[in-house]
Order: sequence, then structure tokens, then C-alpha cells
Amino acid sequence: MKEQCRKVASTGKSNMFDVNAVFKIALEMGYGELADFMMTNTKAYGALILTGELGDSDIIEL
Repeated sequence: MKEQCRKVASTGKSNMFDVNAVFKIALEMGYGELADFMMTNTKAYGALILTGELGDSDIIEL
């Protein structure tokens, strides 16, 4: 998840806080897993873009 997020960020196409744009870019890049994660784990996504880390307690299992 971290690597996919970094790759989307490295495109420079959007601010990572613009969730709708990042969602679209992730799908365009074939990162459906990241897009799903962003929509189902908003708190963990926020922590990921702010700290670069995923807190296990923040992740919702589907």
C-alpha cells in the first residue's frame, strides 16, 4: 500500500489530500487496491499520507 501511494504521489498530478483526484489516478495506474483502501480506511489513508506509515489498528479488514 505504501509503495502504491508513493508512486501516485510521485506523478505530481495531485495533492495527496485531494482524495477524489488521487482515487482517479490510482485507478488509472492500475492500483485498485489503493483506491479501495482509500475509500474503506479513510483514517488510515490520512495517517499514511501524513506519516508514511500504516497503523494496524486503523485498518478495517474487508
